Amino acid sequence: DIQENQHCWMNWRRWRRNFRRKMMFLFCNEDRKKKERLNSLLQTTRNLIKNNEIKDVRKNPVYSLIRAMSNYHLYDIVRELYEDEEVTDVQSIYKDIGEYLINSNKLNNCKSFELGESNINIDLSKDAILVCAWNKQRFVDALLNIGQNVGNSFEYDKTNHMATYIFPIGLTIVYNGNHSSLSGILKGEGTIQANQTYDLVPTYDYMYFDGIYFRNKINDEKLYKVERFEIGALYEIGRLLAENGIR
Repeated sequence: DIQENQHCWMNWRRWRRNFRRKMMFLFCNEDRKKKERLNSLLQTTRNLIKNNEIKDVRKNPVYSLIRAMSNYHLYDIVRELYEDEEVTDVQSIYKDIGEYLINSNKLNNCKSFELGESNINIDLSKDAILVCAWNKQRFVDALLNIGQNVGNSFEYDKTNHMATYIFPIGLTIVYNGNHSSLSGILKGEGTIQANQTYDLVPTYDYMYFDGIYFRNKINDEKLYKVERFEIGALYEIGRLLAENGIR
């Protein structure tokens, strides 16, 4: 009995050791793939940038790539709504784009992370926009009641529609009036104004996204893990835009 118990114990330890090795291999492999994805994306971005001289990001061909990446995340938010999953909140997007460090004591650059006032016009039909609609019924009601197809064109309401425009990538993050804005985006109609701006450029001296984590540029310290690869990747696209005077 003692020998049998020892044998079972040894088999358990062996299985646990092999399992841990397999899991470490899977995690390392996934991390490697994310870093490869980032490198590939940034190379595509460089190719787009070097073959034109347009300095307005929303007119530059690279903006089509930026919009595709933001739409990828946007449509996942819509999926979360209709599948009754926990919906992405706006703070997680701000965190993934780097604004989480606005008051960080890990980086001695708080003055670099400042919000500015704005009245930039945002076209819901063609700009890169993220909207964190959070209520399924309100989403359904917005689709039923807002839009030219239901005889009630989208109307911008300054007291309701609020958004942050991110330089230099031209990404808009809506943080109020989410459900009506999402209806406008999905129906391809309407314009809002971003009432504040956030400029990533000053942050590039302090940190970078490696495909998985934001890291301190000075010592490579991990700052935090990014939830959505696409948003972190947009941060690094912004670095290339800044280096080429595009905003």
